[in-house]
Amino acid sequence: MKKKNKRNKKNKFKNILKNIFNSVKTLIVVLILIIVTLIWFCNHLMKSSKTYMFNGKSDYVTILNGVISLNYDVNLIQGSDIEYVNQEDKEVLEYKIGYYVLKENTLIPLVTKTGTDETGLSLKGIINEMSAYNIAEPYHNKRFFTKEIKESLEDGLYFMIEASTTDNEEIVDKIELSLSKVSK
Repeated sequence: MKKKNKRNKKNKFKNILKNIFNSVKTLIVVLILIIVTLIWFCNHLMKSSKTYMFNGKSDYVTILNGVISLNYDVNLIQGSDIEYVNQEDKEVLEYKIGYYVLKENTLIPLVTKTGTDETGLSLKGIINEMSAYNIAEPYHNKRFFTKEIKESLEDGLYFMIEASTTDNEEIVDKIELSLSKVSK
């Protein structure tokens, strides 16, 4: 008796499924739902991918061809070609050089390089040696590309040189970079 009830339930279920899949209206509704879901997913992927180009110039450096790419897989900054353009080289004892984003009138470091030397280092040499700041980070890591950094990126991107020279001179060179969004 129990086996017969189970068989009847299975047969009823099979008949219901056959009726559903034999119905053209049902198939059209299912296909429409699949298409809407795919369109939503593609739209989400397009909006989650942002690419920026940047460049700038100051009394000390020229920055060309920088790229920041934020997408659903990898976040990266390819820090461009940086060229020291000041006529006079400076000998520095300590330095902090890097890219920053602006959030509520505060500069937040994106990627920086720091160093010290008791005898003095050539600022031109330091800048020309670190000609590119290249960082690729998986999307789920949040070391460099935190939510705060990503949200603040469009408020302003800066390149900054802070250094102390052997002549007790303080160098502070802050460049607001021209940032262009090249993706939707």
